[in-house]
Amino acid sequence: MKGTLQMPGIRDIKSIHSIGARSIPKVQRSRYLELYMLRREKDRLEKELFALDKRRNLANRQLESINKRIEKLQKEVHEEQKIKTYRGIPTRPLKTMAINY
Repeated sequence: MKGTLQMPGIRDIKSIHSIGARSIPKVQRSRYLELYMLRREKDRLEKELFALDKRRNLANRQLESINKRIEKLQKEVHEEQKIKTYRGIPTRPLKTMAINY
């Protein structure tokens, strides 16, 4: 099943700009104008990639930090369970019973 991030969205729809269609016929268009517009779009996309890389790096650092904290807390819980045993005999979990109303 696809997650919401994997589903196509509004950004995936091709626009007139992404297709390259212009209102001015190709014969009347200046090649310099076309070069200028393409360079501007290229610069914009490069900036967007840079920003996405920064966000990805930040998310990776936060994920690593969280993973380290999880490992540390798991070790603490494991050590705590060792201490709570009586004469080296591990304690059994409590029996539970579901109550339905």
